[in-house]
Amino acid sequence: SSGINAEYGVESHSQIGQGQTGLYRPGANKLTASRDPGPLCAHSALTQIVGKCYDIEVSAYKYVVCPFHNITQHEVALKWNAYHGILGIWSHWNYDPLYSALSHGLYTDGDTCTKDDKTIPRTAHLHHTCGKQTRVASVGEPHTCQYNITLESPLFCHSVFSDVYSALAEKEREDFAKSTLEFKHNLLTEEGLKVERRAILERIGCLSMRKEFQDLEECGKEYHDLNKKYKELSDNCSKEEYENKYNELKDKYDNLVRVMTENGLLFPDEL
Repeated sequence: SSGINAEYGVESHSQIGQGQTGLYRPGANKLTASRDPGPLCAHSALTQIVGKCYDIEVSAYKYVVCPFHNITQHEVALKWNAYHGILGIWSHWNYDPLYSALSHGLYTDGDTCTKDDKTIPRTAHLHHTCGKQTRVASVGEPHTCQYNITLESPLFCHSVFSDVYSALAEKEREDFAKSTLEFKHNLLTEEGLKVERRAILERIGCLSMRKEFQDLEECGKEYHDLNKKYKELSDNCSKEEYENKYNELKDKYDNLVRVMTENGLLFPDEL
């Protein structure tokens, strides 16, 4: 079904805008998000579905997708402990390798669940496809605590929807076009083009300031290397020196844990 779902409301982390869009209307199964959603970072046409929610029933559960806000799951069975929880809060887009097109949306920081004796937050990947009406087309859980959901809409039938350039403000468009021109005239390598475009998206809050990895194996290796460095620091550094270096490593560590968690990797005990 489409439109605003009043029964399964989700309060924003900050409470700003409660009741204004309809997304946060009171209901019997109110949930509270752990943070506010990220910025839209897409063509303004998509604001037509911001503040609306679309649901689908699969087996004993109702899934409610509120684009660019949150995704929730509700057990429809009539029992006292029926599950109602958040699968993810809008975080950011995944992009193609050259950061020229949007791929799919990532919703993170959902309610925690247990996977192989590890407590991790639920995450959801929202895929967008062309359709005659806006609706949730499918839901799957390919890995424990990770969900793949497809949202159809006429809005997604137009190529402008997935074009990164069309989503940028004038200043960022100028920088984006400049990097494209330099690449075409061999003044930038392909890797340089990626760096320039990524910097633009980071500057406007559409990408987190974190390292990109070629694959999950590379990500895992760096995680283990950081773990080793941490233990060496713990054994050999003075308290002040240790704290400074620890804080620097901890920032890198937190980013790595986030990447690995989003991809359902198993990893050693936390620091």
